[in-house]
Amino acid sequence: AMYTRDHFGIVVESNNRRISIFDTDTFEVLQQLPIDADILDVAINYDCTRAFVTSFNSMTIFQIDLCARPARVLGSAVTNTLLEDVALTPDGNYALSVDGSTPNPNIVSYSARQNAFVSVLPINAQAIAISPLGRELVLTAGYFTNSVHRFVISKNGGLEDTGQSFPTGQNPINLIFSPCGRFAFVANRMNGGSIDVLSTLLPNNIVSLGNTPSSQNPQSLVMTRDGRHLFALTDANVDIFAFDPVAGSLRLERSFAHGLDIEQFFGVDQIALDPRETKLFISSNG
Repeated sequence: AMYTRDHFGIVVESNNRRISIFDTDTFEVLQQLPIDADILDVAINYDCTRAFVTSFNSMTIFQIDLCARPARVLGSAVTNTLLEDVALTPDGNYALSVDGSTPNPNIVSYSARQNAFVSVLPINAQAIAISPLGRELVLTAGYFTNSVHRFVISKNGGLEDTGQSFPTGQNPINLIFSPCGRFAFVANRMNGGSIDVLSTLLPNNIVSLGNTPSSQNPQSLVMTRDGRHLFALTDANVDIFAFDPVAGSLRLERSFAHGLDIEQFFGVDQIALDPRETKLFISSNG
């Protein structure tokens, strides 16, 4: 038996060098799994059987078996790129990661089946997101280039650089796709903070639909399954936006102060909704 899909979560405890698996209904810690590395980000596959954890200085990705009792590290692979943000293909077969730090700013593709990196391309990117619609649209955010860049990933995990870049607001630090895949949202750090709305219906022609101010320094984004509400975690607040998919417009509905110490990472998701969308979880410094 695996962890019940509709009420468990995983948080990376970087300072404690472990991940914690917890029940999102009762908040009970189900398991703490030590990982001897400076781990930063985690992504869970669609059927909750595997998790993928990135480590920065050790340049390692760890694959976690969530079906085992207790959960265990199934495998790990090392590359020559500092790893931070991680995103999975919709089928869960490949994990892509970027950071953008020197000396080797690359996008890397890791095969879950082979437990190996299968493709590496140079790109100075700070965040990554993969369209839920398929392999034709992988977007990376360039914090220093004020743009998103498009890649394609093949069936065997090979990455292809399309050479296409599209402008964003100033200093994009994170991005997500809408659940339907027809839109992407980009969190921009500078000029007080803002969220870009991009139309991603045509992968070859990504179009900006507008830019909406947010609270200062947005860091992470999460969207409801119906694609109607976007939550943005910022330095001091959680901003709640209403999204109109017909008009493609984003409107700030309300904002509340969270009172937490939020670490600033490139692309690392520090906000999540529970599967029933009744609770919002925030990862912060203790």
